[in-house]
Amino acid sequence: MPGLIQGLEIARRALLAHQSSMTITGHNIANVATEGYSRQRPNLVPDVPEKTPWGIVGTGVRLEDVQRARDTFLDAQFRQEKALAGEWEARSQVLGQIEGVIGEPSDTGVAALLDNFFNAWYELSNQPEDFGTRSVVLRAGEELTDGLANQRSRFRDLLESTDTNIAQRVVEINEQLDEVARLNLMIQQSETTGGTDADLRDRRDLLLDGLADQAGAEHLERADGTVVVRLGSRTVVDGTEVTSLRADRYTVSGRLNVRIVFASDGTAPSNIGGQLGGLVHAREEVIPEVMSQFDTLVGGLVQQVNQLHRAGPTGVDFFRGSTAEDMEVTLEVQNDPSLINAGSSGDPGDNDIAVAIAQLRDSRFLLQGTATPGDYYRQLVNGVGSMARQADSFSTSQGVALEAVENQRQAVNGVSLDEELTNLVESQKAYEAAARVFTTASQMIDVLLAI
Repeated sequence: MPGLIQGLEIARRALLAHQSSMTITGHNIANVATEGYSRQRPNLVPDVPEKTPWGIVGTGVRLEDVQRARDTFLDAQFRQEKALAGEWEARSQVLGQIEGVIGEPSDTGVAALLDNFFNAWYELSNQPEDFGTRSVVLRAGEELTDGLANQRSRFRDLLESTDTNIAQRVVEINEQLDEVARLNLMIQQSETTGGTDADLRDRRDLLLDGLADQAGAEHLERADGTVVVRLGSRTVVDGTEVTSLRADRYTVSGRLNVRIVFASDGTAPSNIGGQLGGLVHAREEVIPEVMSQFDTLVGGLVQQVNQLHRAGPTGVDFFRGSTAEDMEVTLEVQNDPSLINAGSSGDPGDNDIAVAIAQLRDSRFLLQGTATPGDYYRQLVNGVGSMARQADSFSTSQGVALEAVENQRQAVNGVSLDEELTNLVESQKAYEAAARVFTTASQMIDVLLAI
């Protein structure tokens, strides 16, 4: 029945409710700079009213629960954009590294070395009997082979560093999957009695953001609060069960490759996105293709030069090898530059071989007779530059799209200090008013007891 004691109880409940509101507001303010934190809101509701002969009378306020400001649609959209942004960012970084390896245009790049090599043969055609000019040809050939070998070595280093990066990403992804499984269990246990454990869910959502960025992982939430994570069209987290990834290196036809597989059975994911997907794409397709194009250039050049050179009186090849990695001037020519053939007859003044090799600069013997060495190399360099610009453009545009979604998401779950300070003042005033009600009711009881 309504009375002074009921008034004290209403005041007590109000004091507790608004004290809790201030605590939640303080928690929000304390985590204003915490990554992944979602704003929490106290859900204050009227307490169960009391029926009396004179009608239904309210019994005050209570804190029903703490709501977590989160929009699942924006979260899903953000993670989709995050996966695409991560993939294009990784591709852009690797293609930028490839451009750095090629290093064109440059006075010391492959294009300049090719020009120096053909120029040396042109000079020999003008002085076919001069031993010093033959030494210049030898030096130009050695500089070309050294430059190509150095290029190939740097590509190998890039492959190794990409492999290391992929392996490290796999380790990080496995750690995140394990932590999601642990948080699934903790959230399930914490929410058994009802309510939402906002802080644990924030931590898990931050991990899910990271998994989308790292590997394009997707997820769905079950009724018990746990999430199921899918990666590469396969479930990798189901409750507390985890299927880890593994990075395997293997060799096919002498070519070293890397492959992402599931550790449980060795099967490969059907597709992987995010940064890991971008790295694997670059490692498996882009870098090997560029290296193969270099080898095509070298193989064609070696074949053409040797075919012309061995027609001379010494009968030796100028080059040996067929790729940028094993190409070098033959030992016979290195030890005795006089074995360099300037003419097919060896007669004084004969320069037909030197002229023919010098003219290879403008000879279309690559790409099925459609490209000169210079044309082919420029096409290679331009192709890499085009892919790098495309990846950089996509990465930039995807970053803009991601930022737009992130701004929308922050508008929902981010902490606004102005809003929190307003809430703090409101809770403070309500607390002070409840305290005044409590004091007044207490004084009225004292008066009643003194009669």
